[in-house]
Amino acid sequence: MNKRLISIKTVNNDVLSGFAWEVNQPKGCIFIATGMEEYAERYDSFANFFNENNYNVYSIDYYGQGENVQNLDELGIVPKSAFSKFVRVLDDLVKKYAIKGLPVIIFGHSMGSFIVQDYIQRYAKHANKAIICGTDGPNSKFTYSIGYQLARFISKMRGENKKGKFLRSLAIGAYAKSVKHRETDCDWLSFDKGNVERYIADPKCGKGSSNGFYRELLKGNHRLYKTKFLNKINKDLQIFVPAGEFDPVGHKGKGPTKLVKLYKKLGIKDVTLKLYPNMRHEIHNETNKEQVLKDFLEFIEK
Repeated sequence: MNKRLISIKTVNNDVLSGFAWEVNQPKGCIFIATGMEEYAERYDSFANFFNENNYNVYSIDYYGQGENVQNLDELGIVPKSAFSKFVRVLDDLVKKYAIKGLPVIIFGHSMGSFIVQDYIQRYAKHANKAIICGTDGPNSKFTYSIGYQLARFISKMRGENKKGKFLRSLAIGAYAKSVKHRETDCDWLSFDKGNVERYIADPKCGKGSSNGFYRELLKGNHRLYKTKFLNKINKDLQIFVPAGEFDPVGHKGKGPTKLVKLYKKLGIKDVTLKLYPNMRHEIHNETNKEQVLKDFLEFIEK
């Protein structure tokens, strides 16, 4: 196994960095889009598991996250159109590192799950399989529309690079409140206390995002469930939608369930939903994560 720092130069001449975890004789390539307020290197154990099963793994950090931040004050600051730009970055990553003849698997968690939802609309034939993890579905499209307009207004009035404290209270704050008798405001991430403690202690996790970040995220989510874009998804793409039964992002399973129903209605032939009992948002970091990773592997290899 070989882990190394990599980078992608965008069409706008931005340079975004991340990591590659590679093996000598890969059976396929997995490309990760991470969640908000985290970063690629948090997926070390995830990548190591798939390396052990002979898959290459790649992940580029989102704007304002991980390796793309030189100063912690830059965390959560993104350019205009960051979401759509990053969807293209993900495809640039695929084009650069995919190996001809081997399957391409796109994995997205949380914010990354919405990036993958967009990716499979824009780049319909560039992946063989998609894992859309810790996501939500079309039940929130009205919320995304209203949220986008609110974030646009706040960005203009208060400054797009200022910390989005109010917008964060509406989003992350609601997730925190979903856990009764919580010990921390990050308990919604997982039942695994060690995972929550590591997240809180990490200087590059959970430290807030800018008003502009929320504007661009909600702008990206706002377009996801329009019929003209949904119809572009490759009907032969294999899709797995796993989520925790107690994940507030997906309204405790309602969002992922509606997303799968939507994809099936579109005529996508192979769509699978799995809701994990006694798990919250980060199912791949829960106490029983070994079973989750085995399920991911089984989907990839079927």
